[in-house]
Amino acid sequence: MTVEGKDGVAELHMSLADEVGTLTLDRPDHLNALTVPMVRALRREAPALVAAGARAIVLTGRGAAFCAGADLALVDRALAGDPHAALTPLVEGLHAAVKVLRALPVPVVAAVEGPAVGAGLGLALAADLRVLAKDARLIPGYMGIGASPDGGVSYFLSRMLGAARAGALLLRNRPLDVEEALAAGLAESVTEPGAALDAAQQLAATLTGTPPLALVRMRELVDRATVNGLTDQLDLEQRRVTELWDTHDFTEGVRAFRERRRPAFRGD
Repeated sequence: MTVEGKDGVAELHMSLADEVGTLTLDRPDHLNALTVPMVRALRREAPALVAAGARAIVLTGRGAAFCAGADLALVDRALAGDPHAALTPLVEGLHAAVKVLRALPVPVVAAVEGPAVGAGLGLALAADLRVLAKDARLIPGYMGIGASPDGGVSYFLSRMLGAARAGALLLRNRPLDVEEALAAGLAESVTEPGAALDAAQQLAATLTGTPPLALVRMRELVDRATVNGLTDQLDLEQRRVTELWDTHDFTEGVRAFRERRRPAFRGD
């Protein structure tokens, strides 16, 4: 299935096989640069894949790049007229899509080939795990054009690298290659060029049994741990774990563990 932009050209492709959904940014001639229809489609179609039966999702880009950031046609329009009118819909749509990806009750794996720049970097970092091809590069891009981060880049980098390293990376506007990304914990694995999607789909297939309710709470706890004091974090952990005790998934998980079988989590 494809979603078309306003010019009638497909910009996002969706597929589902064996409980693994794949969302493909599909503007290879433009290095998958983001348009307003694309980010709106991403926000809409990611939950639709889950509703259709996906238990894990892979996010990738077609061709030589994961995503080159904002579409240059939008940037040119901003320079020629009102930048707020031209760019605000893109940023709002992008941020809505990132929020949706982080709230999905299934694991998200990014398969990154080539550059992931600016907002594209934000989409890659929004995934739970990343598989990088050897030719992948993670590029902030913002300081080079007099902009500040969007798409969750400042949020994710600060939590993944620490504030000092994140600030230095953004300030120097320096690309991270795969060796640095792997050493920093930003990549789960590295593949040969052209193999990231297959590897990400194989990884996603191992995650289709993830308990949905526990996953959503785990993400929240990890995010809050960087800003909460110990007492607040312990209190939050207690609230979240006790919420799960009355669910089917907790009962099923314990029973499956005792019976030495694979649990059948339902998300309720």
